[in-house]
Amino acid sequence: MSTIFPIISHPCEIVNGYRLVSVPGGWYNPPMENDRMNKAQEGADTKQNRKGRLLNWLLLAASALLFAAGVWLLVRQYIFIPDAYVAPPATTPALTTPAPSAVATPSPTPYIKKIPVTLHFTEREISCPIEPVGVIQATDKHGDLIFDEQGDPVYTMGTIDSEKVAAWLETGPSPGEYGNAILNGHIRWKKVAGVFSVLSDMGIGEKIAVTYDDGSVLYFAVESMDVFTIDDWPAWVMETDSGDARMTLITCHGEWNSQQGTSNERVVVVAKPILEQNEE
Repeated sequence: MSTIFPIISHPCEIVNGYRLVSVPGGWYNPPMENDRMNKAQEGADTKQNRKGRLLNWLLLAASALLFAAGVWLLVRQYIFIPDAYVAPPATTPALTTPAPSAVATPSPTPYIKKIPVTLHFTEREISCPIEPVGVIQATDKHGDLIFDEQGDPVYTMGTIDSEKVAAWLETGPSPGEYGNAILNGHIRWKKVAGVFSVLSDMGIGEKIAVTYDDGSVLYFAVESMDVFTIDDWPAWVMETDSGDARMTLITCHGEWNSQQGTSNERVVVVAKPILEQNEE
């Protein structure tokens, strides 16, 4: 027959990690129970230690990162770090059409007016120098200025005080230019016959040569010879810018008018340039 022992609950106490059971006569340390408790305690300690070491490493790493960041910010203030180089976009130069080179326009040759210097009546073998004159106010025999009925001054072409010189109106064209070139001369001066005394005897077609300051010579042929009174001669005689190229020679003629201090008439010879200049 089996003997059943009652389970008796003994008081126990944990001392220095060991479980002591109270038994009659003292305390008893159950070995297996204590070993199990010790291992459990060691496992808990190991896990706790691992957590502590991991936390320490994390704190240390964070401190190191913060320190490195602080050093970096401090050093960056004194060290220039260039920005990353970005190459500019490649551009194709624009093609430009070269401007056409300017072609110099030749300057026109300025016209130089030829000055007549000598008048030669070829068939009579008579020559005289030519001097330029202008327009002056007319005077009477006493040398007083002449005015018209409206009180306006009367102007006339100047003359040369010599029987050997012809006067050319320089404000008009030169003989041979377009327009009317006017020359005058005295029929007599101080009772001496002048060169222009031949005008009243000139015939149609008679030749007259003009020499210019550049040495050139132009020949003219007489086209008309007329005699007009000083009170009734045509305006075209003294017009310089009318008609084609012609030369008009003027001299006194007729009786002397003592009241006006001049002759009553004028001889007017008109000559035009010869197209074929083949005269010697």
